[in-house]
Amino acid sequence: MSRKKEYEEKEKHGTAQFPVGLHKLEYPADTDVMFYVHWHQEFEFLVLTEGKVLFTIEGREYVMNPGDIVFINSNYLHTAKNICGGVCSFYAIDFSYHVLNEDIHSIFSKKFIRPILNDKYVFPEFMPVSEDEDKCWQKDIRNYLHEIGECPEHELEPFELMIRSRILAIWDILDKNGVRAQKDNDIESRYSERLEPVISYIKENYAYEITLGELAAILPMSEGQFSRVFKQTMKLSPIQYLMRYRILQSCKLLQDTEKKIGEIANLSGFNNISYFNRVFLNTIGCTPKEYRENSSY
Repeated sequence: MSRKKEYEEKEKHGTAQFPVGLHKLEYPADTDVMFYVHWHQEFEFLVLTEGKVLFTIEGREYVMNPGDIVFINSNYLHTAKNICGGVCSFYAIDFSYHVLNEDIHSIFSKKFIRPILNDKYVFPEFMPVSEDEDKCWQKDIRNYLHEIGECPEHELEPFELMIRSRILAIWDILDKNGVRAQKDNDIESRYSERLEPVISYIKENYAYEITLGELAAILPMSEGQFSRVFKQTMKLSPIQYLMRYRILQSCKLLQDTEKKIGEIANLSGFNNISYFNRVFLNTIGCTPKEYRENSSY
């Protein structure tokens, strides 16, 4: 499925260690389009709390009333339009698959995440308010989302355990109520299997210099083809994945050792401390020093 770069949402949702964003938005009565067509790598749940909205996901249209829920899969184009003429409001929960499981090649991910990302297993996309007893599972999802929605929008970390547990509970319900997609094309699944030696190589050698050509040669593929396949499968470019993995390893060293930050940068694969500090700040949301201070309690 081709995606035009100009439609990609650039906003960060949460941090590398807790990649969840909660957004509570209200639109005045004269609003027409609430948000224009866009896509992002995160999964999203959106719950309408006021008004009436025409919500579109990949060309599929749903009329939403208060309490209705939509689930938007990773990389799906979506947009929303006010169709009641009055005030509209909603809250949205955006989260990376890392919240469910950090390792996309784990047994868990192979069973419960990759089939969703690769459209092999399809979750219910629209969950309207219903009194149908057969739909009582949707009420459970609505209650779990409401608990997350009650959290303060910009201070989610104190509620991390609760939020993770509710997202996992929702995932379990959706897994029980999804359907196996009838598709013959298994290209992404096969690519995911092929990338396993690359991921293993990164995890074993992240502390050393690793080039794009080096990773592409493992398969082997051209650098261009490898980059396209990696991003399509992992939802991150090879370099983004490598940098993210290095930063997460540095977080462990900052928490568990008293090594100097310069030494930790070097052990994590960064030979320039200024660059390490910049990447750390962009990924985690604070400096290595601040992270260490906040982690020591």
